[in-house]
Amino acid sequence: MRASKWGSALQDRDLYEGFALQAVDEKGRVAIPADLRSAAERNSDVRQVVVGVHPFDPCLSVHDLGWSQTKYARVDREESPFEGDGSTVRAKRRAFGAVERAQFDASGRFVIPPFFRKKAKIARLAFFNGAGETFDIWAPEVLMADTDPANADIREICEFLLEQKGVTL
Repeated sequence: MRASKWGSALQDRDLYEGFALQAVDEKGRVAIPADLRSAAERNSDVRQVVVGVHPFDPCLSVHDLGWSQTKYARVDREESPFEGDGSTVRAKRRAFGAVERAQFDASGRFVIPPFFRKKAKIARLAFFNGAGETFDIWAPEVLMADTDPANADIREICEFLLEQKGVTL
């Protein structure tokens, strides 16, 4: 079990770890890599993920339904939505309104919601990267063009996987 300032929120949850480069078909179907899918299945009673835009990077952020409850507990709750500077209301709107649920099958295949697929510029390939409580899905082209030093490690991994598959962007 893991201790945190959030109490038991992180106890008994599997973390999203690892990476993979997956093919995406013309309808936007892609398979969640096995390690990430296993964590999603252990963390939730249903085979669904929540997909949204990453808050800082030009990619998607994905999590299981169980994480939604913990995420909500992390948002500072105001008594009234009409008091304060509105930051809590905006945080809730982004965290719970600007997302879409997607069901996945036993092999992890799901359809990336069309709006989010377009927003992240995901075409024929998707780079999955574990981020602990969530996992990210990148368009390899976007990741390879990203110059943020914070993403250098995952850029290098993605480049390696592209080379392994003989893919030139």
